[in-house]
Amino acid sequence: MNRWSSLIVRLRTRRTLRWLVFVVALLAVGASWSLSSPPGSSPDDTFHVPSIWCSATADDSLCTDLGPSPDRDGYRDVEVPIAIGDDMACFRYNYFESAGCQPEPSSERVRAQANDDLYPDGYYWLMGPLASTNVAQSVAEIRLVNWIVCFALLIGAIALATPTIRRTAIVALVATSVPLALFLFASTNPSGMVVAAVPAAWIGYSSGLRHTDRRLRNESLGLATFATVLALFMRADAGIYVVIALATVVVAAPDTVSKTLRHRLLGGVGALALVGIVVAAVTRYPGAGITVGMRQEDFDRTLSGILFENLRSVSQLWTGAFGDQPLGWLDTPVPQMTRFIMTSIVVLLVVTGIVRSSRVARRPVYVVLAALFVIPMYLMALDRSFVGEGFQARYLLPLLPILVMCSLAEGAEKGSIVSRRGLLVGVSLIGLAHAFALHANIRRYVTGIEVYGFDLDKNREWWWAWGPSANGVWAIGSIAFVVAGLAVFWPREESITR
Repeated sequence: MNRWSSLIVRLRTRRTLRWLVFVVALLAVGASWSLSSPPGSSPDDTFHVPSIWCSATADDSLCTDLGPSPDRDGYRDVEVPIAIGDDMACFRYNYFESAGCQPEPSSERVRAQANDDLYPDGYYWLMGPLASTNVAQSVAEIRLVNWIVCFALLIGAIALATPTIRRTAIVALVATSVPLALFLFASTNPSGMVVAAVPAAWIGYSSGLRHTDRRLRNESLGLATFATVLALFMRADAGIYVVIALATVVVAAPDTVSKTLRHRLLGGVGALALVGIVVAAVTRYPGAGITVGMRQEDFDRTLSGILFENLRSVSQLWTGAFGDQPLGWLDTPVPQMTRFIMTSIVVLLVVTGIVRSSRVARRPVYVVLAALFVIPMYLMALDRSFVGEGFQARYLLPLLPILVMCSLAEGAEKGSIVSRRGLLVGVSLIGLAHAFALHANIRRYVTGIEVYGFDLDKNREWWWAWGPSANGVWAIGSIAFVVAGLAVFWPREESITR
């Protein structure tokens, strides 16, 4: 008995140590991405950052409200510190311009625009207490808090998941994380939380239908419901992704789940998501809903021409998460090696999963694939826009982990997804892709991309006034990512393979 007790203690100690290493490494990756770019580098930061500083939970002295904008529905004119005014993103659309062009911190106020029903207020309300006169420090803190909330959701959902769903979720989330998801998780953009919350909801609902233990079932469903509500408070278009996720959960539900329970789940949470869409659609901003965040253009182009051109290019919106669309304001090119590795891994997982699955198990995969095609094609047809002009890859990103999880689901139930050797090779390749992407993101802002080479501190034109050097942030983030990956995939006592 003492022998077995000693073995159990050793295993528990090893497991605790592994999770401690994983959490510390994950925080280091988050801190590295948070510091890899200046304030103003996230998409539409000239709107989102002033919206945080002018939120109901921020200090009133940080923002002067000038009333609704006469020119744009859903916007308010405000006066904010110059550091978060329009010149905060002076480098946008010019990847040869470093962040050294940003104005020096001062007490000067400038005019800006903030949220007024364009987006739900949830994100700005959550981050408002972190706003301060020290803009650089506050932005770094907001990014890190954003990162922690995103991964707390995902780790919580995985911890409560059934073993088979846990295996598929870990593989899918790692495979679809580089580089866009990690960039958004460590940003001041509400899209990051939606990208985390929708897959977390899928994991929770799927596990809730499969748990035989009532407590675990209730906890999984509770976390999934929380993730759903959080997503709806972040972006109005999250509702449609929750509905799609729920559809795949119900379609893929095992035969042991009664039709009554499936219908209740789909009806209850689906109604909640639809209510979110409807509420957004009837706010003062008429274009809210799934199109929120897109430029509302009306290009003078023929429908047939738009459909043909977008049919040729729509795949860029799927692979854009892996670098086919640049980061930031679509002005930070991602290295070709990152794009090749990440796209190849995801395509391999999806195709292999589909080939090995039965016809019934493929149905949820087809649901997600159809959504990935129909949603952007329909919305781009509405305003006659081309790929990249309005609709961006980040709008589809919440569906990519779900696509991979649905593809691998039946294989996981049979006890095998990928061999241990394949997993270690995959982690190594993704680690390499991550290192290249992080280096490119730092390079774009410290000097502009016209400077090349390994040394990020050479000829540096911008960097934070505190913390590690640019090279140090890159090294810490690159090593920590591999350590976190090995901590998840290495242990034999909780192997995700057979």
